Amino acid sequence: MNILILRSSFQSDDFVLTEYAELLGLLKNKFNAEITILGDENVETRHGASLQDIDFVMVATGGVENLFKTIWSTGALKATTFIADGRNNSLAASLEILSYLSENGKDGRILHGTNDEIINDIANSQLFNGTRIGIFGNPSDWLIASGVDYDYIREHFGIETVFIDLKRLINEIGATAKSDMLGADKTYSAIKKICQEERLDAMTIRCFDIVKACNTTSCLALAKLNDEGIVAGCEGDMQTLMTMLLAKKLLNEPAFMANPSILTDKTSMFAHCTVPLSMCYKTTMRTHFESGIGVAVQGELPLGDYTILKWGGRRLDKFFIIEAKAIKNEYSNHFCRTQITFDINLKPYLLNHPIGNHHVIIKGRHAEEITSFLASRRP
Repeated sequence: MNILILRSSFQSDDFVLTEYAELLGLLKNKFNAEITILGDENVETRHGASLQDIDFVMVATGGVENLFKTIWSTGALKATTFIADGRNNSLAASLEILSYLSENGKDGRILHGTNDEIINDIANSQLFNGTRIGIFGNPSDWLIASGVDYDYIREHFGIETVFIDLKRLINEIGATAKSDMLGADKTYSAIKKICQEERLDAMTIRCFDIVKACNTTSCLALAKLNDEGIVAGCEGDMQTLMTMLLAKKLLNEPAFMANPSILTDKTSMFAHCTVPLSMCYKTTMRTHFESGIGVAVQGELPLGDYTILKWGGRRLDKFFIIEAKAIKNEYSNHFCRTQITFDINLKPYLLNHPIGNHHVIIKGRHAEEITSFLASRRP
């Protein structure tokens, strides 16, 4: 991690090193941070190329606004996340800089608070850095509101997207298997092989094309991949995959991606044909609900506390989070195979202003921690 510290010409490098010794020590110990201090009297000695790798700009004093404008105008500096604990007019200067960026059409944010809060914010801001997501085919045709801005998530979250031609997967799966379980196992092996070859941390798949082309399903494959640490979602739904990835990265929790299916004034039922096996106390292999083909997972999730969430919008600027208690996991042949009912009325949200169709369900009560993270990441 590379941090550029801006100070005014009224202060020295030694002042910065002494004044912020504790914070700088934490940055070096926790993130192996490389520190560069810059004042307006030595700005001409800085080479533009050396600013390309800056991850954060720490504002140490007031009076650095024009210094920032000078180096920003060269086009070399890309970092737009600022650290300011408030001392020495650092917050005031950061606010002016952030306003300047906004007026010039650029998003940015300020990490502000105690040293521990700043360190935690930095850790959260790096949560997805270096993540590689595989997109197997385009999103399913019915997902007309579930895409993301790929350039935006690369720039703001450090996420790389890798597009995989479904023909590559179909060729890996090969001829139609003689049994449903054999077909499911071949699909799992094929997807996992590509994930390993492409060094993927997460993936989503246009799964219904596999049903048509190979007469098998990816439901069991996704269930097993989630248990193995590769976050795996259905139907090419990137917003839901990002929600699942958040649960894994922030909480180390596997996630059940599901459709809201039955809503009453007191309860909400969700269902889908795949679920991480580790979330369930019992699993039964059935056919895929819509097609009647291949293998789908009927998982019986334990009753108790859960968090229901969705992180959405093309720039991931929306979220919904609520805690609820699971009260039923009865099976009906009229829905996707894994079904769970909560003691909560989600009609006002889902029937009026939902964030897409799929939502994510994780064990435990995590609303406060997730809300704190997502609120800090809003553009």
